[in-house]
Parts: sequence; C-alpha cells; structure tokens
Amino acid sequence: MIWTYCEQWNNLAESPMCPLTPEQARGRHESGQLYTAVASLDGKSSPVLRVEMRLETGYASVVFMDECGRDSLDYTFGLVDGALFLEAATSYDYGDSRERGGYADAERVESYEFTRDGVIRRTVEADGGEFRESRRGVDVVGNWEAVPQFGLYDSLTRRDRG
Repeated sequence: MIWTYCEQWNNLAESPMCPLTPEQARGRHESGQLYTAVASLDGKSSPVLRVEMRLETGYASVVFMDECGRDSLDYTFGLVDGALFLEAATSYDYGDSRERGGYADAERVESYEFTRDGVIRRTVEADGGEFRESRRGVDVVGNWEAVPQFGLYDSLTRRDRG
C-alpha cells in the first residue's frame, strides 16, 4: 500500500484536507497531534482505507472504504495506559446504491461498542427501525493493540478482528 498524509479526510469531496509531507505527519504522530494517513493500492487509485491518529486526546480510528469512496467499516480506538483499545466497530451497507463518498446513505448500519470489562452492545439500524442487544462476560483481550510506530499500521488495520 502507498500512504499519503493530511490533517483530515473530507468524505464529501473525497479528498485530503491540508495535505502533509511524511515528515510533517511523523512530527504530528510523535507529538500526538491530529493527522490522517490515507492508503491506496498504487498511489493513484481511490483510497481503500485511512488511519486517523490523535493520541494527545487518546483517539485513533481506522476506516475501510469501498469502491465508491464510502466508509464501509470503521474501528474506533481509545488510548488506555499507553495502548489502544478497540471501543467501537461500525459497518455500513449501502445496498445497490452507487452514490459516492459522504453523499451516500447506508441502508443498514451495524455497530458494536466494547468495554474493557467485557460488555458488548450491538445496535442494528435498518428499514427505519433499530434493534439493540448486549452481552456480558465477553473476552476482549483481542481488542488491545500497541500504538503503532509512524507508518507501520498493519496490525491496527487488520480488517478481521474476530
């Protein structure tokens, strides 16, 4: 994958806001300031995922994007005692829609919220309704990730976390 850097990603325009050089992004990574790393397969095609880091406020996210530039899967991590804990995972299903980027409305959104003490809350929004459930006593050891070194996001960007 080829990584490019910016302050943030604009979903509506499907473009970076405030592009950064790798050196600027590295400086932000080291100081904990906001930056976004955007990956494409060859550096020219549409992005396939982005990593947003803001460790000074204890936050990181990984967003997988589909062929239409829409968010398809989103992982949100919180910084706890020097490590990242997966706090939420949200998947988006757009059905047969071909709308681009931030203009598309998902037909179905399924989200999971995780707590460090093993509680999972699941919410499904579809067909104008909402379904919620929760479970306790779930092993969340796999939700922990080391804070990645700058540019080395492979472990954080694993799509399958099951």
